[in-house]
Amino acid sequence: MKVDEVPWLYDPLCWIGLTQGTLIWLVMTIHISPEIAWISFACGGLIGFFIWLTALGYGKSQVAKFTLYGIALNALLAIFSGWLAFG
Repeated sequence: MKVDEVPWLYDPLCWIGLTQGTLIWLVMTIHISPEIAWISFACGGLIGFFIWLTALGYGKSQVAKFTLYGIALNALLAIFSGWLAFG
């Protein structure tokens, strides 16, 4: 670990990258329906992509890594919603 990096558990940017897509999916599930929430990947993926690019630009590899995890979580939740809608 670099000297200037804090553990990911205490880094709010890691939490933003990790949870942004999941929170978008959760809000859509609560306020619209689980069957419609598959579209959350369009928003969560795009927002996550730009967070990832920004993290890379600032040399925050830990934030970039957790943002990719967040995009993957959002994709799994969107697949579940798509399965509910189209399965």
